[in-house]
Amino acid sequence: MIDSTLALLTEGYGWLPDRRRRSHGEPVRTRLMGRRAVALHGPEAVRFFYDESHIERRGALPGPLLDTLFGRGAVHTLDGGAHRVRKALFMSLLKDRGGLASLARHLGAAWDDAHQQWVGRDRVTLFDESSVVLTRAVCAWAGVPLSPGAARETAQDLVAMVDGFLSVGPRHVRARRARGRQEARLARHIEEIRAGTGEAPKGSVPATVAGHRDADGRLLDPRTAAVEVLNVIRPTVAVAWFLTFAAHALHRWPEHREFLAEGGAAHARAFAHEVRRFYPFAPFIGGLAAADLRWAGQEIPAGSMVLLDLYGQNHDPQLWPRPYTFDPRRFLLREPGPDELVPQGGGDAATNHRCPGEDVTLVVLETLVPRLAALRYEVPAQDLGIPLRRVPTAPRSGFVMSRVSKGG
Repeated sequence: MIDSTLALLTEGYGWLPDRRRRSHGEPVRTRLMGRRAVALHGPEAVRFFYDESHIERRGALPGPLLDTLFGRGAVHTLDGGAHRVRKALFMSLLKDRGGLASLARHLGAAWDDAHQQWVGRDRVTLFDESSVVLTRAVCAWAGVPLSPGAARETAQDLVAMVDGFLSVGPRHVRARRARGRQEARLARHIEEIRAGTGEAPKGSVPATVAGHRDADGRLLDPRTAAVEVLNVIRPTVAVAWFLTFAAHALHRWPEHREFLAEGGAAHARAFAHEVRRFYPFAPFIGGLAAADLRWAGQEIPAGSMVLLDLYGQNHDPQLWPRPYTFDPRRFLLREPGPDELVPQGGGDAATNHRCPGEDVTLVVLETLVPRLAALRYEVPAQDLGIPLRRVPTAPRSGFVMSRVSKGG
């Protein structure tokens, strides 16, 4: 099999769906970074993939991905009991600090403050500004120190980590440098907390992570602790991509402003689900076959890379009628099943590798999208194209607004 790494980097989101079409629905077999790989698709594949007896994560994530997006030693790299103990830390963090309702209050306050600053500016680039809003809100909620004036620089670093994870060249270098800066800053904070010289509110994310003991009974080393603090705040700031997509949807289909205004929380949640389904985010996720496996009558040798198609599943006409039509009403009658809508993966967050930040993503969108829909602004001429060859992608212009009004 020919190695497809270069094709993936150049074709982006279309790489796996295109090969799946050519395979006539059969599992796609290829090589990535020299390793045999097979790609699975569909709700049954989600359940197969998230069975820990089938797929393991240790050694599955390549170094460049760890050095940009997740961090070395992150929860994403663990299996079995070690994973469950570390994952329990994240589940507890989402319940502490007043829970997600408290996060929503911080989000609303940060957005409203930013809105007042946007009034009178010639140009406001929503992607950039929303990343700052999210950084301020999640750091305040989590108790992560953020010195005056540092929010924008911190936001830029957190965005860079996500933007460079599946790239080569300058984007990848920026991502590595950004992670290095933030890990070093937070590792020093962890050491100060443990030494009693650093302030950390009781129950804050840094204080809780600093005191966490892994399955072996040991404290995390300061760098790994910093990685896990970042794995709370970085994914929250990554919702800037979805917020920018939401603005894109409201611009293309302005009738949804009325949909959001008339329906309250139910309509906001349906709109959030459809943004996450319709727009591209993660193309796929991967793991390693824990043993010799069989899927759809085919052999998967132990140690093979196993990919789970996310972007293709979210646009599968067998699951989503008119998949390339943006229609939030499809989610008004029922919540999607955990193995159907998979923009951030599938499975169960409490027991396996499903992203615990998915609920955070929904809270961010449910809190801020109605504010965005009520905002009054003009959309000047700009390039709103969304290049599918680029991962992660967003409107090229970042969605520029002008003449933002005080009302709304």
